[in-house]
Amino acid sequence: MYSFPGLRADEHVIFFIRKQWTAYIQIVVKLAVNLVALLVLFYFFVQKFPQNSITFFLLIEMLIFYLLGVWWWVFNSWLDEELDTFVVTNERVINTTQSAFLSITVASADLDQVQDVRGKVAGFLGGLFKFGNFEVQTAGSKILFLMDHIEKPERYIDEVIELKNKFIARKNGR
Repeated sequence: MYSFPGLRADEHVIFFIRKQWTAYIQIVVKLAVNLVALLVLFYFFVQKFPQNSITFFLLIEMLIFYLLGVWWWVFNSWLDEELDTFVVTNERVINTTQSAFLSITVASADLDQVQDVRGKVAGFLGGLFKFGNFEVQTAGSKILFLMDHIEKPERYIDEVIELKNKFIARKNGR
């Protein structure tokens, strides 16, 4: 059973959704392209400039700063994907989104506010690796909880609707 900070009394986590590993493919591809470009530039500099010249050392220093920039981008992109979570409890839906470095947005809505729940698998890679988007539309202030790269998103639809119906019945029964 998962625990989550800020749970209400008698509230417990039903499921905790994180992104599938396919969310990181784009990061790995861009990292590979940047590393290949870095190696090509390094090879070019070694061939063109004498290795004891100040120009050579300045260019190598620029390549090191480029590598540090790539490393920062990879870390920031990984953090952005890794910290996105979707929590469904027996009383509400909580969506945590990492929008920028050290900037997290947390939104929640009670289950009785849920209007529409959708799961969508689209595209060749989505069909091949069975991932897609999971959306929960609420009635409140037109909030849309959206998370992409979820493994088999359609399996959560019936569970959220069933939890909503149980929550409304429990709320009306009090």
